[in-house]
Amino acid sequence: MKSVSPAELLLSPLIPHRYIAAQLRQPSGPFGRIVMTRVLNRGNAELINATVDALALSRSDAFLDLGFGGGLGLQLAAARTDGALWGVDFSADVVLAASATLRKPIAAGRLNVICADVADLPLRDGLVHAICTTNTIYFWPDPLVALRSLRRVLSEGGRLALGFSGASKMRDFGKVTTHGFTLYEPERVESLLREAGFAQVQTLAQNGKFSRGDYVCLAQ
Repeated sequence: MKSVSPAELLLSPLIPHRYIAAQLRQPSGPFGRIVMTRVLNRGNAELINATVDALALSRSDAFLDLGFGGGLGLQLAAARTDGALWGVDFSADVVLAASATLRKPIAAGRLNVICADVADLPLRDGLVHAICTTNTIYFWPDPLVALRSLRRVLSEGGRLALGFSGASKMRDFGKVTTHGFTLYEPERVESLLREAGFAQVQTLAQNGKFSRGDYVCLAQ
């Protein structure tokens, strides 16, 4: 089967743009489990790497990836910390796919994957030291509620790294992003983070081959 780039998939006239938008929000069915998880890993690789890098994980840090998609962020974290790993995704099919692709750390008791909504995380207060979330903020009905929920499960002094593509870049994919996406520029994300209770916020602009126009907001 011919390999298709994420950009080609997003702009393909062969697949309804509304369907692609829905799959990006919540991968589902065989297409979501098999195709979208791979597309998310491949298409977001530079931004996921930058988002995990921004957290500067120590060997003892417990880590959560919110909206883990294809699981690349969890794989990167597993190589950098010996702490507990948590993967939370809104898609039951993504969690099902992870039970196969990430079966080794799950079987070893290092990784827990659960299906849950960011606004209502079934996790105790202060559970983790570091949270990564990449390309999820566009889909949150109430981003302030979501960010407060993430802050709740962070330990004192914990860090949140939020990776996203800026509104200007997202408009290049307008055929897809007009369906259910809320677009953000860094200033708005920083404002939301401060309103959610994070005292220290900085934005790291990305300039990679594929990540130009992307940002990582690091909050503590």
